[in-house]
Amino acid sequence: MKYEINNKLLGLWCSLFRHTRKNNHFIFFIKGFYRYLQPRCLAQRRLRRLLGEYYKLPVWEQEYITHRVDYYCKFNDAIFLPEDATTLGDFTYRKRISYIRDYINSTYFFDAYEYLRFFSKRLKWVYHPGDINYLFPIPEITKSRPHTVDNSNSNNILLNLDKVRHFTWVYDPFTWEQKECRILFRGDASHKPHRIRFIEMWKEHPLCDLSSTSDMTLFNHLRYRYIMSLEGNDVASNLKWVMSSNSVAVMPRPTYETWYMEGQLIPNYHYIEISKDYHDLIDRINYYEEHPDEVKAIVRHAHEWVEQFQNKKRENLISLMVLDKYFILTGQTNRHSIEPQRYFINELVKLSIKQKLNAQGKAREDVSHTLSAIGYEKYDIINHKYSWGRGRIYHYYPFFSKLMTKRQAKKFISIIRPGDTVLIQDFQWEYMQFITRECNMRKANVIFLVHDVKCLRFDVVTHEIDQLNAATLLLVHTEAMASKLKSMGVTAPMKVIQLFDYYSTEPMQSVYDTIKRKEEIVFAGNLTKSKFLKILIGNPVNKTVSFKLYGVRKKLNIPTYAKLYYCGVFSPEKTSAMKGGWGLVWDGNSIDTCTGDYGEYLRYNSSHKISLYLACGIPVIVWENSSLADLIKKEKIGITVSSLRCIDECISGVSDEAYVQMVTNARIIGEKLRNGEYLKVALKDIDCS
Repeated sequence: MKYEINNKLLGLWCSLFRHTRKNNHFIFFIKGFYRYLQPRCLAQRRLRRLLGEYYKLPVWEQEYITHRVDYYCKFNDAIFLPEDATTLGDFTYRKRISYIRDYINSTYFFDAYEYLRFFSKRLKWVYHPGDINYLFPIPEITKSRPHTVDNSNSNNILLNLDKVRHFTWVYDPFTWEQKECRILFRGDASHKPHRIRFIEMWKEHPLCDLSSTSDMTLFNHLRYRYIMSLEGNDVASNLKWVMSSNSVAVMPRPTYETWYMEGQLIPNYHYIEISKDYHDLIDRINYYEEHPDEVKAIVRHAHEWVEQFQNKKRENLISLMVLDKYFILTGQTNRHSIEPQRYFINELVKLSIKQKLNAQGKAREDVSHTLSAIGYEKYDIINHKYSWGRGRIYHYYPFFSKLMTKRQAKKFISIIRPGDTVLIQDFQWEYMQFITRECNMRKANVIFLVHDVKCLRFDVVTHEIDQLNAATLLLVHTEAMASKLKSMGVTAPMKVIQLFDYYSTEPMQSVYDTIKRKEEIVFAGNLTKSKFLKILIGNPVNKTVSFKLYGVRKKLNIPTYAKLYYCGVFSPEKTSAMKGGWGLVWDGNSIDTCTGDYGEYLRYNSSHKISLYLACGIPVIVWENSSLADLIKKEKIGITVSSLRCIDECISGVSDEAYVQMVTNARIIGEKLRNGEYLKVALKDIDCS
């Protein structure tokens, strides 16, 4: 009596609190009606984001999901639907459509609707619910199909239907040793002659407890070591929960399969196989009783198989991908709708004439050009930062600028989905940081293309390190910049560009014209900012070389005796206006070495001047401690110097043959810069996962 009471209490506890029972149909229908009453537009807006989760998964899991999607929908070519195929909009509760009328208010309807609601009502499909144990002549979505080895069952496209009955997992309080060594079968045998034959064959055997009734709870089933899983109209509905228990499923090899992929179960690895005529049942059980380690291994392998179907989020993703593949193969949707998209933010700021002539926006425009060429979608954000009045004097409107950019950023974020990639050039702006935070929340990748870092350039305290760490990947100037940023606390992955591209349709200076200008040094840029020019003007130290200056000079007086010649200004695209034999990259307030904030910054950055000179086909002269000094020497596209005082000696020390080689190499690199090759190489095969 005490044993029976404890047994009932344990069964009640397992049934109420540990799910040792069948799924509750009432709760299933409540959830089904809740989904059905929700507006479909809400689900359809989530479809691309849900499908995009696939691209955030590890490679091994993507391969696993792809395998299962291809298993359920074996087609890879186009599927032709019949002309009378119904639309998803016609699939509504209690609406009778041809042969599905008997299943309108069944679990099949709500299981199918759970995933169909994510797709447009205009899409067409062919659907056949119920226990399907035959092959279709045309592709139809169904619950089950005969298992074949020659893909002749490919017209039966599987979806996870009637899962409230089939997909039950149980908690088993008994170990295999605690279970009774008997064979149990409970199941409906009406109109199933194979089940009747099995019961009649073994019902008198002392090891068997067989009945065609369903008078036993799942808890009492679990007291037996061996539970028969015999197919009914199609698959055995108890197979899933038996394999999730510590008992062992015993059955002939499956002839039908559903979402559970019964056709891929391995005999005597996931279950105990017996012959189709059941004659070897007792012999097989006696064998495993004598080899308990083998039967325990089968239990363990069965649990491993069950585990893959218990990830609800992944099962939903696979179901959506099966339907999406079906609609793609029927020519109704486009595969690109679920693939990750690549965007770049193109900030539109109104620049002054002086800013344009200083090539302030040239590098960003060239980046935009390259990104558009390689498939990134441009998204313009207008920054109403300046309004130019009379006399080219600008007025600053910070509040208006902040309001408008934030509004445009929110509109952009609404289209971002998991797995998308967003490239940002000006990461310091507040609205760019907003976009970065929102992209991270949506599991999208964010790439910062770093132009300048203030805390590195001016040695000031900023929040840039934390901002940089919010990116998925950083594209930085040089290896020196990457090392310095790491030492400052940047942990985000980094990739080096080396040189900024410089697009131009203007012809390069001819090789002959460049060679004859070997003693002419070009310097272009903001002449007022370049304080070393005043020292060079006041102290002419070079006798053989001359300097040609391009850029806005303001009040900078340049006497001719200093061998410095002012050649005016030109648009950054008009590279043919620049004539010379060398391009000088120097900064600071000294001619003996590069000093100050701008001079020290050359240790880390890739000066845009170098790209300009090389795009003109001119070799360069750089400071020997600059970050690109090694590249210049390696590629033989110029020389490095420690001071401007000895620059004439350095140039005279370059033989004519060596100089011609430098000109040739500079033109080769210049052509790459004109075609955006450096950024294309940096972005090639980027993996942000």
